[in-house]
Amino acid sequence: MKTYNSWLAKIRKRANASGVLSQWAEQLSRKQGGDAKMWRVHLREILEEEERASLDLILDLDLITAPARKENEEDKQIPLW
Repeated sequence: MKTYNSWLAKIRKRANASGVLSQWAEQLSRKQGGDAKMWRVHLREILEEEERASLDLILDLDLITAPARKENEEDKQIPLW
């Protein structure tokens, strides 16, 4: 429960910017089907805790909302061999 609540707080923070919810809805409609209007309503219901997000939706939103990685950024992972 604590993990879901911290995820929801993170998503709410990212959703504060103008137009973000519409962008997410467009991407979800392409990825999971349905129309963007349905997804906007569904996302609002999740953000307002009227509904609970499914695991698939959580994973998709994490991919959609992840900060973009800079191409010239060096990989800091140590090689295994």
